[in-house]
Amino acid sequence: MKKKIILTGSEGSIGKYIYKSLNKKYKIICIDKIKNLSRSFYFCDLTNFNQSSKIFNKIKKKYKTVDLIINCAGKIHNEPFIRYNKKFSTHSINNWNLTINNNLKITFNTNKLFVDNFCLNEYASKEKLIINFSSVNSKGIVGQAAYSSSKSAIETFSKVLSKELGVLNTRVVCISPGYFDLESTDKNLNKKIKENVIRETPLRRFGKVNELINGINFVIQNKFYNGKILKIDGGL
Repeated sequence: MKKKIILTGSEGSIGKYIYKSLNKKYKIICIDKIKNLSRSFYFCDLTNFNQSSKIFNKIKKKYKTVDLIINCAGKIHNEPFIRYNKKFSTHSINNWNLTINNNLKITFNTNKLFVDNFCLNEYASKEKLIINFSSVNSKGIVGQAAYSSSKSAIETFSKVLSKELGVLNTRVVCISPGYFDLESTDKNLNKKIKENVIRETPLRRFGKVNELINGINFVIQNKFYNGKILKIDGGL
């Protein structure tokens, strides 16, 4: 029987490739706020805990148990904390909340609901795995105060959970991708920034999607890999 994976953000740039790459080997249960009726799909705003809870309850009722969750739902946001246009202004509180909610809050909600539904019941003796997604920019990038903060917090959150959930036979790992040849990269970086990123990356190129998938497969297959940040960024 195929292992079952919940994939959040399944319709995003990374999520679509994860689905395509893992779908033959695993049963993928997709959650996103962009509808796709061609898959085992649940529509949900994951920033809304009550709505998310109902979706996880539906998944539990249908599938009984799920083996792992891959959380790649998130939102990139570029905005300097301070800028000048005839006068100084600071970061929008609305954009701050939106970015934190779409990264850190979603990660908290989905981790909590996965543990509540699939790690604390009669199937808890089976190994479970949580894979969260951070970013190379978690180290702090000018112009990404909210985004960098949210991704750094996800890394810390994942480390804490890995220590607390070991007793439940549940591993928690965070993947921190660098810059990949993806639609989201094209959308958020102009030509000049792309050239700068490639110049600063020791391997002098963007990552290939299959290299990211290889990292996910490594985490799934290595049962003793836990509590770490797997950086796949070409050496940045």
